[in-house]
Amino acid sequence: MKRMLTFALVIGMSHFVPSLYPQEKGSRSDERRLHRVSLIRVIANPGDFDGEHVQVAGCLGDAGLDGAPGIFVSDRDALNGILSNAVDLTVRDSNSIRGMYGNYVIVSGLYHAPPPHGDFNGYIDNILVLRPLHVANTSK
Repeated sequence: MKRMLTFALVIGMSHFVPSLYPQEKGSRSDERRLHRVSLIRVIANPGDFDGEHVQVAGCLGDAGLDGAPGIFVSDRDALNGILSNAVDLTVRDSNSIRGMYGNYVIVSGLYHAPPPHGDFNGYIDNILVLRPLHVANTSK
C-alpha cells in the first residue's frame, strides 16, 4: 500500500514540476504579427512597437542630410523636411525608390525605436512591402 501511495504521489508531482520551470520566451517579432497602425501612433509611442512588424502609410521623402529615405506623416512634412514627423527607412537601394518621393506609400517592416533622448523617431528595416498607396477616386 505504501509503495502504491508513493508511486501515485510521484506520478502526480511529475505533472506539476514542468510548470515550475521558467518558460522560454522568444523575441517579440517571432510571432510575425503585423501591426497595421498609423505612423502618428508609432512616433508617439515608439516603445510599444519596438521590435515589432508594422505596416504604416505616409509620404515618402528625404529624411536627412544624407538623403536617406523616410516616411512622413504628410506630404507637407516631407516637402518641408519636418523630421519630427518622420520615421527613417533602411533600404538596400534607395535610388530605386526615388521615383516615389513625394507620393504616399505603404511600408511594412521591422520597427526599431530610437534610443532614450534620441533625436530621431526610430527606423524601419527588413522591409517586406514598399508600394504606392492607391486611393480610389470618389469624385463623380
